[in-house]
Amino acid sequence: MLAGLILAANLAVVAPLPDGFTFAAGGDMIGPYHDLNLNDPDFQRVTALFRGADLGFANQEGSIFDLKSFRGFPAAENGGGYPLQPVAFAHTIKAMGISLVSKANNHATDWGTDGLAATLGWLAASGVTQAGAGEGIDAARAPAFLDTVKGRVALVDTASTFPPMAVAGPAVTRFGVTSRPRMGISALHVREVGQVTPRQLEALRGIAGTLDFGGAPKSAEVRLGDQVFRSGGKAVPLWEMNQDDETAILNSVKQARRKASFVLFSIHAHQTAGDSDAGGAPYEPMVLHWANEAASSEDPRPANFEPVLFHAAIDAGADAVVRTGPHVLGGIEIYKGKPIFYSLGSLFFDFRGKRSYTSPTGQVMNYPDGYFQTVIPVTRYSHGRMAEIRLYPFAIESGGGAGGGMPHTPSADEARRILENMKAMSAVYGTKISIENGVGLIRAQP
Repeated sequence: MLAGLILAANLAVVAPLPDGFTFAAGGDMIGPYHDLNLNDPDFQRVTALFRGADLGFANQEGSIFDLKSFRGFPAAENGGGYPLQPVAFAHTIKAMGISLVSKANNHATDWGTDGLAATLGWLAASGVTQAGAGEGIDAARAPAFLDTVKGRVALVDTASTFPPMAVAGPAVTRFGVTSRPRMGISALHVREVGQVTPRQLEALRGIAGTLDFGGAPKSAEVRLGDQVFRSGGKAVPLWEMNQDDETAILNSVKQARRKASFVLFSIHAHQTAGDSDAGGAPYEPMVLHWANEAASSEDPRPANFEPVLFHAAIDAGADAVVRTGPHVLGGIEIYKGKPIFYSLGSLFFDFRGKRSYTSPTGQVMNYPDGYFQTVIPVTRYSHGRMAEIRLYPFAIESGGGAGGGMPHTPSADEARRILENMKAMSAVYGTKISIENGVGLIRAQP
């Protein structure tokens, strides 16, 4: 009898997702580094989409705190810079209608763990719920829950692009005293395997000599520095996930499914299917280069591990998947009636009017037009599945001034180019997008 009661309690039914539930998503918030005018008529088109949805989400890139009173230090390892937003921006996020943000990204610990802790504090004080970061790996991986008028929602967030120091960790005990767990992010460790011919592998083995610490059978693979090479397969980038990380992340999705009516899974992943590397400064280790920017970062094709992970997340209970990280737009896949957004680009992209940037490690990045185009999708659900998605195109102001880095209404021609690009990239996944009155539309298929 008691066992039956315990089982019933563990299987308590979560209220189903109500028909008509809407979810608005934005990409990376890189800046802005100035006050936003929420009363600007053009910007109100953006805020209306988030405020009008039952849930508004975006990726909060960078840090939020008052540098004058900050007692921490800039970190030696960073995601390519030290983006910092004023404290008021945390309140602005909430006022815009974005109540849920992801924090596992390559800029989370640019200002050390103290900077991350301060950022989480200001988000919480402003009523913005975050997932993906916390004190200890369990807290960073755990789902974040938020109660809305349409029911409880959950976010599980992780990152495959991050500096090594950003990873959350356990407490350490010394002399009978236990420390606090290490503040950090939920990390999905991945490694790229270069596929070569057997003859090329033997040549690499000769070059590696005693530096080959791969630990695999002699005929299997060779490691040179941070790069692993393996014999066989096509000469294309192959990425492998750490199985322990993957299992833990999917378990968090399952945990969220048991407690929430709507579950969102997000990941910050710069990795793509391309292999053209712009390169960094000569002294920059590859592991830090990858924490900054991946090869072929503008390639709309995702790395091979991403669709596998995204499908698994939906199988585990996610209702939507949003990948952040790429600075350009990607396609949309509908898997088992649930949307996968392979990239929404940036919601804000503020570099004070500059179209290039030199990172602290010497890497020079030039920004193409695609970095200044975005969409805000609003997904409506019916019977627990996507009923329709409306894609609202926006252009990001590349100049400086009060509107620098902010999304605004594009011209009719640019809006169509943005949507036609989304249409072409999504067709790869069998997703059909129609364009009606300047808005992209995806309807559920029978």
